[in-house]
Order: sequence, then C-alpha cells, then structure tokens
Amino acid sequence: MTRPARPTLSFGIGAAVGYAGGLIGLGGAEFRLPALVGVLRFSARDAVAVNLVASLVVLAAAFPFRAATVPLPDIAPHIPAILGMLAGSMSAAWVGAGWLRQVSDRVLGRLILILLVVLGFVLIIEGVFVAAPSRLISDDPLVTFVVAAACGVGVGLVSSLLGVAGGELIIPIFILIFGADVKLAGSMSVLVSIPTILVGLSRHFGPDSVLRTAHVWRTTLVPLCAGSVLGAILGALALGVFPSQTLKIGLGIILIVSAWGVFRHLPQSSPAK
Repeated sequence: MTRPARPTLSFGIGAAVGYAGGLIGLGGAEFRLPALVGVLRFSARDAVAVNLVASLVVLAAAFPFRAATVPLPDIAPHIPAILGMLAGSMSAAWVGAGWLRQVSDRVLGRLILILLVVLGFVLIIEGVFVAAPSRLISDDPLVTFVVAAACGVGVGLVSSLLGVAGGELIIPIFILIFGADVKLAGSMSVLVSIPTILVGLSRHFGPDSVLRTAHVWRTTLVPLCAGSVLGAILGALALGVFPSQTLKIGLGIILIVSAWGVFRHLPQSSPAK
C-alpha cells in the first residue's frame, strides 16, 4: 500500500480529530484510526501503532491542564479503583499487543470494525442518557480493586487493539460503578490510560515496526501529534459552545459510518509474522 507523504494533511487530520475529541472530553483516537487507514493509507496494523503514539502525546499534553482543574488530592479516595483498573488494563494491553502481531490484517480489520462500531454506539448512548455518579458496589478497598481490575481487562484489550486511550469506556465505568464525578473521572482516566498505552506501545517497536521508520515520523507522526494536541486544546477551550450530549450522538454516528466505510473492504492478506 502506497502512502501519501503529506505532512500538512497529517497535521490537518490531527487537528480536526483533536478538536472533536476536545469538545467531548476525549483524545479522539477512535476517529483518528479510520483516517489513518482510509486517508493516509496505513495498514490496519501500522495504523494501530501510529494511533498509540498520537494518543499518548495527546494525553500527556492534557494532563497538566486537568491537574490544574482537578487537584490530585481529590483523586486520593479513588486510588483502589485506579490501581485495580491499572492492574487489569496493563496486563490486558500487554497480551493484546502480542496477540495483535499474530493475526492477519483482514481479521484485525474486522475486529477493529466491530470495536469501533461498539464505541460509536457507546457515544450515542452516553449522549442520550446523561450519566450521573452512582456507586454500584461496596466501598471496601479490596472489592473496589477486584471489580476495577476486571473492568480494566476490557479497557486494556480495546486500547492495545485500537491504539486508543479508552476514555470513552473508562470514564463511564468510574462514574457509574465507582461514583466519581465526571471531571474527576476524566482525570482518573488519564492516570489509567497513559501507563496502559505505554505497555501496549512497548510491543510495537520490533525490527519491522512502522515506528522505527524515520520517514513516517517526519511526514506523519510529528505533524499528526502536533495537530492532535492543538486541536484538543482548541476543542477544550470551545467546550461551552456546543451541547456536549448532542455532539456525542453526532460523533457516534460519524464514527460508525466512517468505520464501516473504511474497514469493511480491507484486502485479504497473509497472517502476520
């Protein structure tokens, strides 16, 4: 597959996706993935690795802003939930990234399509039903840790297989199961997502990895990450301009349509080596 070397296009995609993500409080990685495959012409496997890097950069850039809004001491009561989620998500991310190298591009494409469509419906459901904090389990630290770890397994698998931060899953879990406020849940999500992405990313630097190609960094990754950070900041600043719930519904529909258009006709290929 021949990829266009267009730094300006990569920057524009990053900015547009980052802006949309910033408006709804996410990094936008779900929307970035179809663009990497459909516009920039990466294989599904390479697109996941590139997406992980961009997701990590966006989260790292957002963390100082979140720390200023939500002080770290406010997070202290939720440490058992965070540690449990980390234990499950990091373990699953390691396993998922290894499994990713064993499947064919076609199987991977179908799996990505299913996961993106599911995430699209999650956004739509969140837009229709405004989530209110409600703790569904005991506040016992051990129970909290175990339940969070079980939830983290699913988050880690999704993160490693899509190259996303997983905030659209982590935030509702912290709100609906552990009773965290939405802003607090967002900061907790960042604390879980960054280590999870690092674990998955560590398995994408093999000898044949797209991430070891200087040309890809120069023409795609650097401008894509720069655009993503700028877009996410601008989107966050414009947060009050558009109704967040309406945006989630619209972006959920866009995600489903774009994922279906890009991933339903991936070419047949041999299993990954």
